[in-house]
Amino acid sequence: MLEPVLNKTREKLMLATEHLLYTDGLARLTTRAIAREAGVAEGALYHHFKDKAALLLAIVRDRMSDFREMLDGLPLQVGQRTVRENLEQVLQTAYGSQHKIAPILCSLFADRKLLASVQKTLAECGAKPQYPVEVVAAYLAAEQRLGRVAQDIVPRAAAQSMIGGGFHAAVFDHLLGQELSAASPRRRAQETVRTALSGLEPRVSDTCPVRATGA
Repeated sequence: MLEPVLNKTREKLMLATEHLLYTDGLARLTTRAIAREAGVAEGALYHHFKDKAALLLAIVRDRMSDFREMLDGLPLQVGQRTVRENLEQVLQTAYGSQHKIAPILCSLFADRKLLASVQKTLAECGAKPQYPVEVVAAYLAAEQRLGRVAQDIVPRAAAQSMIGGGFHAAVFDHLLGQELSAASPRRRAQETVRTALSGLEPRVSDTCPVRATGA
């Protein structure tokens, strides 16, 4: 029975941290305030997390779990369904996770000491923040070899544009106080993928006017 209790306390601490971060900001996010908000002793926080940096990273990892699961299965989708469908599903899941973690990641730049601690923790645990870009780039390269993606695109650049664009949108949605509707991630994913697959250069039909009948 001990493990469920520990997991429950851990989740309470993460939820309390998110709540305080969103309501009071990073400046007031002390371990004492987190413990008080979670209804546990301050020592309990250090039982679950080495420090505040580890706590914040744990929240990010947890809120990114659905996206990580999606990425882990992406190599199995090479040659399956359509590239458009696969990318839309990835980006829709990505945006949901990015919207959750954007306030946490952006707030770190307000505390250089905490940011340095987070960077140190990332290095120690061998974390790869660029993992999503690498996985999507590898997927695009594999589809490219099958002839399902244009040969002249650069897979990593395309992946960086799509994944990075989602995070950019998440940040601005928070900045502008825009509500996240159920349909918003799907619509955004569809628009992004349609644009990525279509490209920016005009088609012949866009540049050549249709000749009038009988001309």
